[in-house]
Amino acid sequence: MKILNVNQIREADQYTIKNEPIASIDLMERASREVVNWICNHFSNEYEVVVLAGSGNNAGDGLAIARLLSHHNYNVRVLLVMGESGSEDFEQNLNRLKSLHEVKITDDFDFLNSTNKTIFIDAIFGSGLSRPIEGKIANYIQKVNDAKGVKIAVDIPSGLFTDEPSPGTVIFKADYTLSFQVPKLAFMMAENQQYIGEFEILDISLSNEFINKCLSDYTIYSVTDEVKLLLKVESTAHKGNRGRAAIVAGGHAKMGAAIIAAKGALHSGIGLLSVQSCPHCINIIQIQIPEALILEDENEYVLGSFLNYENQDVLVFGPAVGFSNKTVNLFEELLKSYKGQLILDADAITILAENRELLQLLPKGTILSPHHGEFKRLVGNYSNNFEALMQLKSFCKHHKVVVILKGKYAAVCNEDGQVSFNTTGNPGMAKGGSGDLLCGILAGIAPRVKNPFEVAKLAVYLHGLAGDLSLEEFGENYMTPTTMIVNLSKAFKSIEK
Repeated sequence: MKILNVNQIREADQYTIKNEPIASIDLMERASREVVNWICNHFSNEYEVVVLAGSGNNAGDGLAIARLLSHHNYNVRVLLVMGESGSEDFEQNLNRLKSLHEVKITDDFDFLNSTNKTIFIDAIFGSGLSRPIEGKIANYIQKVNDAKGVKIAVDIPSGLFTDEPSPGTVIFKADYTLSFQVPKLAFMMAENQQYIGEFEILDISLSNEFINKCLSDYTIYSVTDEVKLLLKVESTAHKGNRGRAAIVAGGHAKMGAAIIAAKGALHSGIGLLSVQSCPHCINIIQIQIPEALILEDENEYVLGSFLNYENQDVLVFGPAVGFSNKTVNLFEELLKSYKGQLILDADAITILAENRELLQLLPKGTILSPHHGEFKRLVGNYSNNFEALMQLKSFCKHHKVVVILKGKYAAVCNEDGQVSFNTTGNPGMAKGGSGDLLCGILAGIAPRVKNPFEVAKLAVYLHGLAGDLSLEEFGENYMTPTTMIVNLSKAFKSIEK
């Protein structure tokens, strides 16, 4: 699903109005009807509804929503926070609303006496806001934020900017944001989650012809039929058709990283798996992962031997490898000599940050999976996720790599600066070993999917889905990367249907 900017969304509205054709007021009615259907499906008419309306088209939506909810026997009150003058569609919907005596139109409400059975609907400002909210309207929003009740934003929470950081401090804090047709970039930013809550994209039949022609660097990932086919192997396949992977991870006393990554690869379909291990750790691997072949490192306590990786389709390097000189030298040799798909995480990224000359050796199509702390070591500090996104695109373009910037709505960027956001996953995954598992999933599917960008997007999706399934089965506190490995089975089955 594409993410469009404010201007593109506005142009999609106008194109639909002209070419469907449909009057602007009727398109507004269509959008409002979708909001009302969503509310009716989630909240009974025992709830009192308070609509805060501004004076533009977002407010026009709010007035139409108020009228339609009253038809469903909701007790509705409308607060006109900017008076009765506004856009043409706003004034037309206000006149329609005034004919309904059941809806009280006012400019005040006793917010202190709201209850958990009160729904506040934010229809003050839409996506066109260009300045911070101040004065009387800011006071209204602050009162709603402090009040009891369910908070729903129409299109986007008032005070939040769509395509750039929001400069204001007063922003409507929604429990749910109901937006139209396509998601907004602001929804993907971590700093905005406290305002957006859960977002839903409602289909209001804007022109698909126009949207398909829109250029955008940003999308939300969904698994395509083409990718599903790539995961399948022929009925006559042998283990070599599933590919060969090497895991270089987990030095002495840190073998958990290697075990989790290796199990992730095995349970993601790899045909042959090899794990590089120090002599003292070989028994750990053979007991925990009997399917794995051993690449024996000649060093007793660190991973530092450049071995024969010629037949390995994919190689994971980084989780818990440490920072010894021998390990750094091994890493440099891998960057220079290894010809397969390289996957770098954790300590590998820190080594790159501390030995910046190695960045120039990154093979084209290398997949890196840093969290924000690691990524800042690579590119420098940033103060918000919009800035992080710009740094991400610049880094990928410059080094011709694919980067998975981990976090809520993980951003996967390719060498052309195209960014795909992932919507699976949950806070229960924020535990040690989760990133090691992602490396394993990447390794497991890479030989079949092949394209690094598609590999990264699918692996992040499956990783998050396994996390969501573990959350459902075990709960946020009990779940671990080990339970996620178990739930990889269900994750893969869900996309194989």
